[in-house]
Amino acid sequence: MCDAGDIIEIDIERQAKKAGRIHVGGVMYDDTGAIVSEVVLKDRIHMSQEGMFVVVLTVQRGTGRLLTSPDIISRGFIYLRDSEELMNMIRQYLKQKAARSFSGKYDLDVIKKEIKDEITHILYDQTRRTPIVIPVINEVGGLKSVKSEGTPAHSVSKSPARGKRLASGESKMTLPTAPRRRFPQRQVPDTEANDTKARERQNTRPY
Repeated sequence: MCDAGDIIEIDIERQAKKAGRIHVGGVMYDDTGAIVSEVVLKDRIHMSQEGMFVVVLTVQRGTGRLLTSPDIISRGFIYLRDSEELMNMIRQYLKQKAARSFSGKYDLDVIKKEIKDEITHILYDQTRRTPIVIPVINEVGGLKSVKSEGTPAHSVSKSPARGKRLASGESKMTLPTAPRRRFPQRQVPDTEANDTKARERQNTRPY
């Protein structure tokens, strides 16, 4: 018994055996002519049937403190304004999850996977549907100052422009400046040619 795509080899003695497989079935192409992979096709079918659910967390880099209320985006799943109770439940869960997960050292990939799995369970319990859940975590602020090498720890430098002291270990940030462009000299319009009122005054002779 053979499946679709099996290659059957028959020898002189009329004995048959399987000798490999070839690709069979439909092949999907996109607008550019490239073949659409099976994984992408499954995701598209899933989104067409169940929709997409995106949660966005904005945390402070280093401390992990939640800076804003979690944002929720739903496409093809539910109408957010008609499901305020469920959205409040999701936001409450995300706030508690952020407080627990970002308290110490954390791995963003691990946190994203946990949020994805747990929100998928919550949505299925409440709606009996399983949309594609995409967690997004944005880290903002907490950048370290760039230290300059070869400067003693006790020395300070004084900026001649503003008179502010810069502690050692800090370098003044300079923004790139574009080259100064030279514009042509402003042309003064001819009053007699353009100003009709002036021309009329000149043509008027006092009696």
